[in-house]
Amino acid sequence: MADNPSHSKSSVQARVTVVVPTSDRRVQIVSCVEGLLRQSLPPVEIVVVDDFSRDGTADALHALLPHAGSTLLRVIRNRRNLGANASRNVGVAAATGDIVAFLDSDCVAGHTWIQNLVSPLHDQSVGAVSGLVEDTCQSNIWERAFSGTHRLPRRGPVSRFTSCNLCVRRELLLAHQWEEDFSDATRRDGAPPDTTFSGRCDEEGLYLAIRAAGWKVLAEPSAVLRHHHPYSARSFMRQAYHGGRAAAELVWKFSLPDRLDVAPFLLALLTVCIALPVALVVRAPWAQWLPLLSLLPLFAGIAAVSWNEITRKGKTPFGLLRASPALALYYALRCTGYALRRVELLIGIKPVTRLGVAMLAAGMPRPGERQ
Repeated sequence: MADNPSHSKSSVQARVTVVVPTSDRRVQIVSCVEGLLRQSLPPVEIVVVDDFSRDGTADALHALLPHAGSTLLRVIRNRRNLGANASRNVGVAAATGDIVAFLDSDCVAGHTWIQNLVSPLHDQSVGAVSGLVEDTCQSNIWERAFSGTHRLPRRGPVSRFTSCNLCVRRELLLAHQWEEDFSDATRRDGAPPDTTFSGRCDEEGLYLAIRAAGWKVLAEPSAVLRHHHPYSARSFMRQAYHGGRAAAELVWKFSLPDRLDVAPFLLALLTVCIALPVALVVRAPWAQWLPLLSLLPLFAGIAAVSWNEITRKGKTPFGLLRASPALALYYALRCTGYALRRVELLIGIKPVTRLGVAMLAAGMPRPGERQ
């Protein structure tokens, strides 16, 4: 790898493999790989995992091989559709770099993306770094509602990361794979996957494992990706409902507290379910007012969501107002999916094995250790 005085010593020496899962995104994956081949810090290899595409993705990628230069461009094709996380695990197993970077096939990396993303890893206590994702699709109310979903609050420690803009030390990925068992994350009927839909919560198990082993997880907003992910009404509603189901599985699997974004709304629903029968049975003047108690958690939830959309996701008050009908539908569907999946898990439908967060660190190297 050619030396460049603009890079830190640790960046120059970094051996980075970029893993990109893709399925039926022929045009997008070409733009994605072309962006990776223009990096200021070139990766040693790009591993594209073709998740059983039917649109000529593999042929389009092979046409890029003469333009790869010193970067090894590898295309691995799954024999059937496995889903994004299983494809990421396939890529990790094939990777040779000490650091593995991830982005989605509908993302295009800025020129210094890899250089800026891996720079914080010069600190040997840092296990993973997540970058900034800029959403480019703002053409309809569904896309405006999701605007800022991957926005990072600031440079430094974070309580989550995003799988579409991330780098992780490979030794940690070998000790704990990406979660593959969320029941609604992939198609299991052999049909082509809906590439506009993601089950969500698919990176949080890995995040919890890295933190449980004592590693730092940092945000680096200068590592910028442009994310072109269009939404229709159908894909938006699928995202909301199945995202709620995936969140319920995450909470169940790792024995976590209920998700803060759905808890107030579920409490409001529970209050109504209890207060209405009481109001109908009890013949007292005060009883008829009991259902109004549900307004307290409901308004608290609306206030919390509004605050989150403005402060964390960067929406303006006017932008929040424009997106509010879609956001109301989103949280209604998300809470429905969450509540139904919680009930299913309680009665044993599609069971998920439970793990304590402390168990996630088993077998994972600690900061300062090397396998």
